[in-house]
Amino acid sequence: MSASIFISFASRDQKVAATLCKALESRGFTCWISSRDIQPGENFQVAIVRAIREARILLLVFTANSNTSEEMTKELALASQNKMIVVPLRIEEVTPNEAFSYEFATRQWIDFFADWESAMEQLSRRLTAALGSEAPQVASAIAPPAEPQAPPPRKSRMGLFVAIGAGLLILAGAGGYLATSMLGKKSPPPAAPPASSPAKLVASAPAPAAPAAEATNAANDEAAAKAVAADETPRPKRKAKGTEESSGAPSGEIPF
Repeated sequence: MSASIFISFASRDQKVAATLCKALESRGFTCWISSRDIQPGENFQVAIVRAIREARILLLVFTANSNTSEEMTKELALASQNKMIVVPLRIEEVTPNEAFSYEFATRQWIDFFADWESAMEQLSRRLTAALGSEAPQVASAIAPPAEPQAPPPRKSRMGLFVAIGAGLLILAGAGGYLATSMLGKKSPPPAAPPASSPAKLVASAPAPAAPAAEATNAANDEAAAKAVAADETPRPKRKAKGTEESSGAPSGEIPF
């Protein structure tokens, strides 16, 4: 796997080198590290030479173990031959031996033992400037974080209770409106009959039963018949004046 950054380290510093590699890749850089990128059965010398030729920057992870590492000395020599950019990283406050003193004398190193995070930011800016257009994603990866926004003000419990009460009132009003609308769709109750005056009530009183009316009519007919019979009884005619004496009745009286 080709990468723009080659990480050189002593075999005893594998852990710190892996941590550095992970931190850089999380910022968008592509790194080559022998402990991960040399495949099983692959010639590690050939793989290292090929990776150095394809890379543009060599990171020298320097510790006390580096002063006794022959492999790091060879990798540094190959980097010089290929005109690579060498960035020494002092993980420990250690004085370099003669082989590394020459490289450190002509290059500015970065101290990681004082402040790791600050050193990582400094290294990220250095790599971004060196890679240029080959690392467009690096600029966004190392951009300063945006200022955190202030959290919205928390509402008081009283405001929460008021909001809940208002919601309940709205729901109750909506329920009452729906119930009224449903009841209004039913047929209205029959209207009450208009009040009648006393005269109309007397006029509209039911007639007496038929048998009572017939008995009254029969009694009336019988009375009328008796009256007629009385009127039709023949009365005695008046006698002539000459006959009054013969009748033996007293003078001046008219016998009936």
